[in-house]
Amino acid sequence: MGERRDVEELREVREVFKTLSEEIPNLIRGVIESIFSAEAGRNMGAAAANFYKELKSGGIPEDVAIKMTQDYIRTFTDLGAILREAMGSKRGLSLKVMRRGREGEEESSRTTEEKD
Repeated sequence: MGERRDVEELREVREVFKTLSEEIPNLIRGVIESIFSAEAGRNMGAAAANFYKELKSGGIPEDVAIKMTQDYIRTFTDLGAILREAMGSKRGLSLKVMRRGREGEEESSRTTEEKD
C-alpha cells in the first residue's frame, strides 16, 4: 500500500513540475511584452519625466537630477534585458549585473548551469 501511495505522489509531483515548466516561460514572456510595449514606453517616459521634475523641484542640481533619472530608467531596462536573456538561454541562466563603482560601471556575470 505504501509503495502505491509513493508512486501516486511522484506522479503528482511530476505533473506539478511539468505545469511549472510550461507556465513559467509564458509568465516571463508576458512580463517582457508588458515592459516593452508601446504603452509601457509611454508610461516609463511619463514616470521618468515626473521623477526628474520632482528632483528639480526638490532642489537637486540639474546634472545630478539627469544622472539620477538615467539610473532610474536603467533600472527598468536592465530588468528587461535580464528577463530576455533568461528566456533565450537554453542550458542555464546567465545574469549580467551592472555595478556602479567609483570608476564607473563594472559588469559581472554569473551563470547557473542546468544539471543533466
